Amino acid sequence: MYEYIAGKVAHKATNYIVIDVGGVGYKIFADSFTINGAVSGEQATIYTYLKVAEDEMSLYGFARQEQKSMFEKLIGISGVGPKVALAVLSSMRVNDIAAAIFANDDKAFQNVPGIGKKTAQRLVLELKEKVDFQDAVGVDMAELPGMADMDAAADACAALVGLGYNRQEALAAVNAVKALGDTAEELVALALKRIGR
Repeated sequence: MYEYIAGKVAHKATNYIVIDVGGVGYKIFADSFTINGAVSGEQATIYTYLKVAEDEMSLYGFARQEQKSMFEKLIGISGVGPKVALAVLSSMRVNDIAAAIFANDDKAFQNVPGIGKKTAQRLVLELKEKVDFQDAVGVDMAELPGMADMDAAADACAALVGLGYNRQEALAAVNAVKALGDTAEELVALALKRIGR
């Protein structure tokens, strides 16, 4: 119903912000990255998700479209509601979530308040089908200059650099596992395991 809400940041709290649009204040529950990035009294555009239940309607909002997309993927998993999804997005950036999934790293999710071992394992298992390589890297590899022609190992190195690793560390990790995988996605997952993410 609401794709985004653009207006002035009227109020900030620990788990929500209020956006004033023409004198109407919209209370939007948000992750910590979105709340911390919003500046009181300044304009903001928040990408929103409206949850309608029997006894309430709640707005959830995000500074970036990728966050909203990941939120929708998270709440699509059995047993994961909006509060848990916000907790994940407050603890991990979108590319870190995707990287943890590619690396089968359920421990990364166990660091999120409210998520136990079983839920963490379910997140990794079920999100594997929903999260794509682009989520992990944060960009479309084919759109980068010269990337479309590169082989899987080079793509994997570029992806690791995009995740914040230095080029030398990325090259060493990919070289160590390049015989074990055929695609860039497989190599990134193997390299992340080797690095110990």
